[in-house]
Amino acid sequence: MTPKSICMLVARAAHAHDEQTLQHSTRMIKTSSLLAESLGLPHEDIELVEHGALLHDIGKNVLPDVVIMKPGRLSPQERRLMTEHTVYGHDLLKDVRQPVFDAAAQVALCHHENFDGSGYPRGLSGLEIPLPARIVAVADVYDALRSDRPYKTGMDHRSTMAVLLRGDDRTSPSNFDPTVLAALSRQDAAINALYAAEQA
Repeated sequence: MTPKSICMLVARAAHAHDEQTLQHSTRMIKTSSLLAESLGLPHEDIELVEHGALLHDIGKNVLPDVVIMKPGRLSPQERRLMTEHTVYGHDLLKDVRQPVFDAAAQVALCHHENFDGSGYPRGLSGLEIPLPARIVAVADVYDALRSDRPYKTGMDHRSTMAVLLRGDDRTSPSNFDPTVLAALSRQDAAINALYAAEQA
């Protein structure tokens, strides 16, 4: 089996009870790949980004279903518990002695770190955050904003881009690597087409 097929098998097994997270992670492969390509990464590094994108939320498998499947907004206590999925994901992947899983473990741990240091779990900033995690962070927020949830309707592409590039009351461009945001702008049409095809 190829590393990609192994990662897909792991993701499907981990998220077998949570189709929404599996679909989110699968979409993330394509968006993260477009960003990595725009940044000029070599093919082998793009593949590492893709694998990290697929497995970035694997730590959610450790959390109680009552939190993962909750149809409304999380309580402060539940939100604190949810942040632990980054550490759980890293712990699940870190001991698999394969470069693909080493990279995926770092993405799982760091995809909620913010470029300005305001993220979690370790409050890393700037280039302390591995590049694959900085790429996946942008793709992750894009997909979260576009997606329907029981408590919200997904935004359209233009509104989502405005939040990422200009900010709103919850999100600031300073949260993200500016070079990855620039890649997002360059891939505007391709990402819009990708999601249009998904929704068709």
